[in-house]
Amino acid sequence: MRRTLRATVLAAATAALAAAPLTATADDMGAAPHCEPGMICGYTGYDYTGEMIPLPAGAGCVTTKAPLRSIANTYGSPGIPAVAELYPASACRGLTTGSVGPGDSVQKLDPEVQSVFLAW
Repeated sequence: MRRTLRATVLAAATAALAAAPLTATADDMGAAPHCEPGMICGYTGYDYTGEMIPLPAGAGCVTTKAPLRSIANTYGSPGIPAVAELYPASACRGLTTGSVGPGDSVQKLDPEVQSVFLAW
């Protein structure tokens, strides 16, 4: 059951990556401070400002302690892709507002993100 859910989420995230306007260019990745390679980092401010909140890849649904206004995924390839599916409500409820795959970042999240589903 868990593998089926994970596969479904990963498939949905891949489809969302192809269609989501939230993904940013590689130039934006250099602007994400304190997000070491191989991490997913949420920020409480726009443009990677405010508090940086590390998000553990593969952790499933995580309700953030504060709303996220920007996010960076510094996982690269090759390897298992780490994906963050973004939700405007806590507990990963409601419709996703986008996703951030390996090497992607979003400087301005609109709406703010309250929870993230983290999958490999």
